[in-house]
Amino acid sequence: MNRAIDALLGLIYPRSAACMGCGSRAGFPREWLCEDCRQLLAKRWVGPGQPPPGGAFQGAAYGYHYGGPAGGLVRNLKYRGVTRLAEGMARAMANAFEAIQPTGADCVVPVPMHRKRLKQRGFNHAALLAKATAARLELPALDALVRVRNTRQQVRLPAAKRRRNMDGAFEAVMDVRGRRVILVDDVCTTGATANACAKALMNAGAEAVYLLCFAVAAEDKSSV
Repeated sequence: MNRAIDALLGLIYPRSAACMGCGSRAGFPREWLCEDCRQLLAKRWVGPGQPPPGGAFQGAAYGYHYGGPAGGLVRNLKYRGVTRLAEGMARAMANAFEAIQPTGADCVVPVPMHRKRLKQRGFNHAALLAKATAARLELPALDALVRVRNTRQQVRLPAAKRRRNMDGAFEAVMDVRGRRVILVDDVCTTGATANACAKALMNAGAEAVYLLCFAVAAEDKSSV
């Protein structure tokens, strides 16, 4: 069965097709990236970073600076549905988080999608990243949050409106009292979504929340 699935995926996304980082038709011999993008991505490594301002995070880590190859990987996962990218992206995320250990974190929670948007897209990219990252960190992945309001897409809003857009958008639906949580998303831009999630987790009794994203963008970039 796995071979049949791999063969089918090979027809849809052959390794001689476009690089997932830059779109080059030169192909990608490994890791879904052409050699130029692999080298450029390595130069954009972040690791430990500052949490978004105004939140309740005890720490943060990011794989790469957004843009270039990192942006291409995010877009191909998120909008083209190349879900097999999540495994390699999670490897980078786990490495980034290990750079801020020891944190005592005991579970991984994805930023949730509203049920209507989830139905439209068919999958939650943050949940894929959270599950793969949790496996690498040997921690449980918990769907501890729900999005109770179908908010406007953040990419269309300036920073101030992003924060207002997220107010009260999330609720905890699992017992996280006393837990030290890693919150996972694909990209952190202004941090409005992440801060709203952290607030919901802390209000539900979480002891600490850490942010972990594949990429981090400047606040004035409309990337997510």
